[in-house]
Amino acid sequence: MGRNPDKFAADDADWRRAVAREAVIRPLASKDRLSPADIGLACRQLGVRRARLYELLGRYRVSPVTSSLLGHNPGPAKGRRRLSEEMEALIETAMRDTYRRREKPSITAMHDRVRELCRACGKVAPSWKAVRARVKLADPRLLMRDREGAKAARERFEPVVQEYRADHALHIVQIDHTLVDLFIVDAVHRRPLQRPWLTLAIDIASRMVAGFYLTLESPSSASVALCVQHMVMPKEPWLEARGIK
Repeated sequence: MGRNPDKFAADDADWRRAVAREAVIRPLASKDRLSPADIGLACRQLGVRRARLYELLGRYRVSPVTSSLLGHNPGPAKGRRRLSEEMEALIETAMRDTYRRREKPSITAMHDRVRELCRACGKVAPSWKAVRARVKLADPRLLMRDREGAKAARERFEPVVQEYRADHALHIVQIDHTLVDLFIVDAVHRRPLQRPWLTLAIDIASRMVAGFYLTLESPSSASVALCVQHMVMPKEPWLEARGIK
């Protein structure tokens, strides 16, 4: 990655450049996969090639601070070479020929294909790790589309455009659990025991509580069953037993 940049040795221009880089790199670093559009836009914003963008992104992911993007020496470290645009294109061709196929071949199979293409061009092939790094930057939606079909990609990545609506009372009832913000104490010494769990059945249409169950036990299927029982059974006997009119 080159030598470690020294934030104390950076002048104002270097620091402003690092701050500008961070504004572009930070959103990319938070993503698991980058699309070609993401990469292209970032390259144009920073005025760098893809290989340089990968280097900056890798440095920021290892150390997500502004100073990691200073890079007084923009060149690679001794003994390290970046991949040329032509090599990037060869890797993309190998990915299309092998890794994107429905048979789902391994990265090793893709690397073998890269080596074949490099031998045909008389070039030295990149390492397996370099090939794997490019695979990790591939658009996951396009990769799934090529491997599993457009339908699978849509179901995985496109939001379900469907309104969740309750047309009338008790059309949809949601049940959820919450830990009550108070402590149960013993009747003799008033020592705190624990916080109770409250299970609620909420009617979506009216936003009313249709039933509930309070217990010291952790949420379970029994809690749900007793909450449903309280919801569907007549409330008069329950209220009368507690002196509630």
